[in-house]
Amino acid sequence: MKKCLRCGHINKDDALECEKCQFSFKEQAVLEELKKYTTKEDPIVDEKNKSSLIDNPVLTFIFGILSIMLPFFLFSFLTWYMKKKPSKTKLIPFRNIGNVFAYIGFVLSIIIVGYFIWNLIF
Repeated sequence: MKKCLRCGHINKDDALECEKCQFSFKEQAVLEELKKYTTKEDPIVDEKNKSSLIDNPVLTFIFGILSIMLPFFLFSFLTWYMKKKPSKTKLIPFRNIGNVFAYIGFVLSIIIVGYFIWNLIF
């Protein structure tokens, strides 16, 4: 039995298109083949580290926010450290936003340190 990708209707094995919505099974085969190349899978880790696949991007994002709010170099470095760890594929954009925040926080940290040094000298 073939299941239609578009409507979910169960069809006979020899059907060329869906009985309900007339979706071509040749087109469905092409789409399923393309899905192999476009869909990334989550990294393989042992059971005790499964929760870290979710925790790492969330912590990266939090440290990125903290590096902007409290511009210390430490939060930027923690963000970059957490970014290197594996994460779920769907959370990678979340992790990348935290990384951008870390760069902004790092620049702010440099500006603040430069400002204090400038005031000490002059």
